[in-house]
Amino acid sequence: MLTRKRATLSTGILRRPRKTKFALVDVVNLNKTSSRLVTVQVFDWSTGSPVALKVSPCHTKKCTVRVAPNSSVFIFADVSKVSFKYEVRITQLIDRKLITNVFGVTNAPFTPQDGDTVLQRNLVRIR
Repeated sequence: MLTRKRATLSTGILRRPRKTKFALVDVVNLNKTSSRLVTVQVFDWSTGSPVALKVSPCHTKKCTVRVAPNSSVFIFADVSKVSFKYEVRITQLIDRKLITNVFGVTNAPFTPQDGDTVLQRNLVRIR
């Protein structure tokens, strides 16, 4: 039986620009036959200690979603009340066909903000 490993990836701490209202995680599963689970956590680091924020669509502090084969999903947290800095952590299967990018975005039309974009290749493996 083949055992696939999972990893936890981090954006590192991001400074929240004034216009950033949401931390948005875009996930695409390019595998044509298998779905994948992805777990997202978002932390407010403004006080120097991590405070977990609610993540949607789960409305919990740790949100796990299933990404169907050959499809994409987005997961997000409201960071509008974060006064200074935040971090996004993603736990997922180590799979070259599962790609995750993180964006700090405005209210609709959800425009990405400078300095708040962390692409898959820039996420740091912490576990």
